[in-house]
Amino acid sequence: MRKLTASIASVPDNVLYNMPHRIPFRLAQLLIAATTAATTLSPAGAAGDGGAAFLEKLSLNSSPASVLVVCHGFGCAYRNTFPLTPGRVAMLRGMLGSPRSAKDERKALATVVAWFDREGGRTAGTVGRIARASAATKSGPKQMDCIDLTANITELLIVLERNKMLKFHHVGEPVSRGVFVDGKQPHTTAVIVENKTGTEWSVDSWTKAYGQNPDIMTITDWKSKS
Repeated sequence: MRKLTASIASVPDNVLYNMPHRIPFRLAQLLIAATTAATTLSPAGAAGDGGAAFLEKLSLNSSPASVLVVCHGFGCAYRNTFPLTPGRVAMLRGMLGSPRSAKDERKALATVVAWFDREGGRTAGTVGRIARASAATKSGPKQMDCIDLTANITELLIVLERNKMLKFHHVGEPVSRGVFVDGKQPHTTAVIVENKTGTEWSVDSWTKAYGQNPDIMTITDWKSKS
């Protein structure tokens, strides 16, 4: 079986939700950084780095490797390795199958992301993670914010793409929304781009609890949410 490789990168620290009036200076810096990044993303269909820059900000290993890093604890504060064994590679290929359309592939990707959340959660001890984890629910390494989940999903998508497991999509740059002043909480999501149309789609597990399928919707629809 062909060896599975991935470019694992690193991503900046945390973006918090439901933030109290006073927050530590470091967390404020991270919030500003994430919000600023959202304004510099390429438009749909435009050439981008496929999430590498986002991952590099978190100081994850950007060299091709046969392991993923499971980020957790908010802002990738905690990290566990997830080896991509031949059995796991076969599992990924089997779940993706041979989709006949972009819609079919997105449906299969949702299953793959949920599988990785479950398997990675057992490794990282996040099997009890909740949906929409915020500053109010932060509890050490057991929870994940959207930065953790965006990093994890982006790494997984890069693995799939570079091993030619994606037929109708490629990995996009993560997208952010919300700056408080617009009435929306800051939030970031992993992105896939439909090859034929250039349409960007969210792959967002932050709105779901442990092991559930992520929200996959157009970025236009995703940005309209709060």
